[in-house]
Amino acid sequence: MGVESPLNEVSFKKGDNILNDEKVDLHIHTSASDGTWTAEEVTEEVIKNNISIFSVTDHNSVENVERVRKLAEEAGLTFIPGVEIDTSYFGANFHILGYGIDIYEKGLLKLILQNKVFMEEKDEESIKFLYNKGLDVSLSEYGRYYNNAARGGWKALNYLIDKGICKDTKDFFPLFDGWGNPFEKMNFPNPKEVINIIKDAGGIAVLAHPGAPFYRLDYEILVPEMLKEGIMGIECYHPENNFQVTKFCQDFCRANNLAITGGSDCHGTFFSKRKIGTPNIMYSSIKLAI
Repeated sequence: MGVESPLNEVSFKKGDNILNDEKVDLHIHTSASDGTWTAEEVTEEVIKNNISIFSVTDHNSVENVERVRKLAEEAGLTFIPGVEIDTSYFGANFHILGYGIDIYEKGLLKLILQNKVFMEEKDEESIKFLYNKGLDVSLSEYGRYYNNAARGGWKALNYLIDKGICKDTKDFFPLFDGWGNPFEKMNFPNPKEVINIIKDAGGIAVLAHPGAPFYRLDYEILVPEMLKEGIMGIECYHPENNFQVTKFCQDFCRANNLAITGGSDCHGTFFSKRKIGTPNIMYSSIKLAI
């Protein structure tokens, strides 16, 4: 039988064997946010890549968590319910992962819905900006546009791709020179609020990918600041964390008794360079109990 486990347990077990040598990927996205894979496809890829412990962490969504949990149980895999939530801090956009959460907790669901509304409103504002800039877009056309979730990405991006205005995310953000990054213009809840809501939902709040290039704070500043906000762990292993970032975060977590997590941040085929199971993370390399 598979096991759905919160992160604050001393260890995950399958029978009487601690899974120290099992492969882990605690950061995977599905078509419920900006990934391309369905719940079934994610589970198939987890099995194909010999991953035994995994989590689905969609952006501001828990839509596919229950379905993946059931599929993981049928496959004999250890599954951790998760989510990735946007937060605003120092005028910039940062991500906080929530693990071991109760996906039906009202405060969490309210926060997720609020963030989705923010993003929909900002998508519309971004289309208005591009219209005023003279590009071939219209808000009415955008309102009628059907976004196929299986493509990954988000509605405004896919609309602009289909209009031939950009090709991918690298082309998308430069369109807003003179206005600013649409994600950074959103007034998401602050980290302390997000962290407390994750805690209230029975979860562990973890700072996602501290080495991400879009973060406006250097990791050596960001990580200690997030500790002040109440963060409970750091995603030490991630494709965008180089050796220095990983080492700094590991040492910081050990010194402050924080959870150590990691994952591929795989979005299916949306970000082709991010592969499920990469980096190669073993259970013995992470720390889930705090």
